[in-house]
Amino acid sequence: MNGGMYSALAGNLAAMQRLDVIASNLANVNTSGFKKDRLAFESVLAGTRNPPAVPSNQTADPVLLQGRMVTDHSAGAMVQTGNPLDMALQGDGFFVVSTPDGVAYTRQGHFRLSGDGTLVTANGYPVLSSADQQPIRIDVAAQAGGGKPVVDHQGNVTLNGEAIGSLAIVDFPKPYQLTKVAGTLFVPGAAVGTAAPQAAGALTTVAQGALEQSNVDSISEMVQMVEASRFFESCQRVVRNYDDMAAKAVNELARV
Repeated sequence: MNGGMYSALAGNLAAMQRLDVIASNLANVNTSGFKKDRLAFESVLAGTRNPPAVPSNQTADPVLLQGRMVTDHSAGAMVQTGNPLDMALQGDGFFVVSTPDGVAYTRQGHFRLSGDGTLVTANGYPVLSSADQQPIRIDVAAQAGGGKPVVDHQGNVTLNGEAIGSLAIVDFPKPYQLTKVAGTLFVPGAAVGTAAPQAAGALTTVAQGALEQSNVDSISEMVQMVEASRFFESCQRVVRNYDDMAAKAVNELARV
């Protein structure tokens, strides 16, 4: 196949991947705590000093682009909700939650109480405490009787003046080596040497009755969607032109 055809097809694939990521970002523009993703492309064309390892009787397929998913962990805007179970982190760090697959980390603080009084995320995952990494439970009867949980800036939870527990808030060395496993959940990457979570710094505080919004800028994403669509169309035209050239060459050679 013509090398130019490979380049154009690689451009088509890259544009399709980019459009998928942009669509995911736009779908979560109103998801609190969501962090937008980006695709970083790197050329991996083999050079003379690093030839591809292939059998001697075969040739290497030209790989032009390799996509790498990158998550933007910049903070989103904070909005006041007035709900005492909504929490937002000001500064770096993550809440710690328990999932069926193990411990995960999130910036989404849209919490609620389960039937037994366990503080859980919007998806029903228990929120863990800093003391014993156990779910935080609040007396449902006291809650129904008019008491409202109070959370201070350090994440300490009290109800009617009685200490309930403290939210586990951790952070990781930067740049973050975290893998997104769901819309707002992260786990440490699989790379060797990934640092373990540590308690968040003193500059990280909890704001009760507030939520951190998604850091997706819908206007910017729409602009990038148009750019990616036009790039896809351009690559498609190039593929079509190469196909026409090949067909024309075959037909003319047949007449000769």
